[in-house]
Amino acid sequence: MATLLILLLFLDLSAGLRAGAAVTGREDCKPTRCNSDGPKIRYPFRLKDDGQQQQKQKQPERCGYPGFDLSCDHENNTMLELPFSVKVAVKEIDYISQLIHTYDPHDCFPQLLQNLNLSTTTSPFKLKENYNRNYSFFSCSSTEPISYNPITCLSSDPNQKVYAFLSDSSMYYYPLLSCKKMSFKISSPIPYDIFYQQPYKLTLKWSKPTCGICEAQSKYCRLKDNSGGHETECVEDTTKSPTTGTSLLSHILLVFRSSLPLHA
Repeated sequence: MATLLILLLFLDLSAGLRAGAAVTGREDCKPTRCNSDGPKIRYPFRLKDDGQQQQKQKQPERCGYPGFDLSCDHENNTMLELPFSVKVAVKEIDYISQLIHTYDPHDCFPQLLQNLNLSTTTSPFKLKENYNRNYSFFSCSSTEPISYNPITCLSSDPNQKVYAFLSDSSMYYYPLLSCKKMSFKISSPIPYDIFYQQPYKLTLKWSKPTCGICEAQSKYCRLKDNSGGHETECVEDTTKSPTTGTSLLSHILLVFRSSLPLHA
């Protein structure tokens, strides 16, 4: 009896490990997270080692698609680095729609956007919105009655508030009598409504690899084995199979119990 129970426990453990690695076929490419509330990291993304995470094991390059490297910062935020040295935190990854929702953990996205330029780089990520605009920034007296949300993180003077106005709009519509245009600027167009929502957030999209097709079929995407390039394929999500892990153990125990003789 003891030997049989040990065998059953071994089968349960090995089945669970196989299920965990099912999305890639490799144990070191299992889905992971930076924290329990963070987005699940799986292909085409991978978790790289930037020297800050303490307990998260980095994944080999083959676990992800080129340019889809994520890392965990010292607060266990999931971080994505964009050109040029712009690091944003990842709130959510929509693998079906191929969207990644980002924010600034320091709550000053405008400051980060100064160096962001996705239009002239080879980054796999682009702005989701097609309706992107240029903005000009003004420092105004705090007593000026302006019905826009101030960007508080850009002002160190309590008597001044900073506002972002569309550069191609007529200044006639803005009460700027006590305002001064700032040298602060964002070099590339950004979503037109980014400053009208708080907390600030930025949604990016990717077109390649097209893993959304797999996800829409409740399958996972992975790099093809023995592929010389970056060809991908869809694989079944065996973690949802009723014959793996604990379900397998329960099934075996049920069969074993039914085979025992009945006692009066």
